[in-house]
Amino acid sequence: MKISMLTEGQATRTVVDLVRACSRFDVAVAWAGSNPVVEAMLAANLKLGKMVIGTHMYQTDPEVLRAFMPNKGARCMPPDGRLFHPKVYIFETTDGLSAVVGSHNLTGGAFGGKNIEVSVLIEGKADSEVFTSLVSFIKSSWSSAEEIDEDEFLFAYEAQYRLNKAKRGTLERFNRLKKPRVGAKTSPLLLTWAKFIEGVRNDEHHNLDGRLAILEQAGALFSQYSSFAAMPVFERKAIAGTYGTVEPQFEDLEWAWFGTMAGQGDFKNLVIESPELLSEALDQIPVEGEVSKEHFDAFAIAFNSAFEGKSHIGGVPTASRLLAMKRPDFFVGVTGANREGICAAFGSAPSTLSLDNYWSRIVTSMQNSPWWCATRPRTALAGRVWDNRAALLDSIYYDPSSKK
Repeated sequence: MKISMLTEGQATRTVVDLVRACSRFDVAVAWAGSNPVVEAMLAANLKLGKMVIGTHMYQTDPEVLRAFMPNKGARCMPPDGRLFHPKVYIFETTDGLSAVVGSHNLTGGAFGGKNIEVSVLIEGKADSEVFTSLVSFIKSSWSSAEEIDEDEFLFAYEAQYRLNKAKRGTLERFNRLKKPRVGAKTSPLLLTWAKFIEGVRNDEHHNLDGRLAILEQAGALFSQYSSFAAMPVFERKAIAGTYGTVEPQFEDLEWAWFGTMAGQGDFKNLVIESPELLSEALDQIPVEGEVSKEHFDAFAIAFNSAFEGKSHIGGVPTASRLLAMKRPDFFVGVTGANREGICAAFGSAPSTLSLDNYWSRIVTSMQNSPWWCATRPRTALAGRVWDNRAALLDSIYYDPSSKK
């Protein structure tokens, strides 16, 4: 008996060669996706003996199941019950049997170079104990599996596969979240929904009703007008927080509560005289639904472009103020009164926060926090808080004494 190790492209070449050279092949794998090995197997379809493909965690591409469906030797293991997790390939050759056993699933990641994988190639006589056991395992698994049927299985599986596709992408990203800095308030990453709403209600400087009225009025403006530029100047100044200290304010609300930008001259002038430039940035952020990093990056590029030729760039305070007014469920305005508290709680130095890292340091951390991920409450007030939860983080970390 001969045993050798297979890694990376070596495994792909070996399995493809065995599929082409063998008289029969049998397979039991946890997951399958498009890759060169699948293509070789489909081309050698008449050699397929028994195949079992698992579907747990909705990792298997339904199109691969559909491609193998005409062959009655191909079956699937439904995504319930015990996790089906083997990776076994057996080939009948002129010299006996060859088996590939190890970590290689029948996926593009395993046989496409994306993953780090290792398997062993076992070659020997068909009556060897190890081959007898492997053949028996595949037969037993095949007996427990079910036929790949378009109506009975694939319709239901494909619908749930699509639903879980976005979640799989999220799980592939590891965010290096930071512990709070020494002396910081509790990290938002440790706040439960109950603790979060308690902190919001115990705002020492502003009241919750007033905060919610501002955010909900801002939401109404973005729903009423097609864009920021389409709003009357009085309403634009409310969204931007650029009212003067003695100037009457839209709907008599305290728009400066989420950061006053009256001293930001270039920004203030853009709001009044060239709103189209800021509007182009805000147009990159959808009014409803998910907000992605791609949306934010497009906003940042357009926002920075609005300040070309100006004496001062916009920066985090003005940008995050606009973002929090349009999507208070995703963004918190980081201003002079809360910058130190929020940055310290998220484990970053306040002086290093920029628009380039705002998403990774603030938004990503929020989206990994229990309070942000909580299900929307049924009670009216708690539901309103949930709808505006990101912007309301200001209530917990607001400290006017920290302004510089």
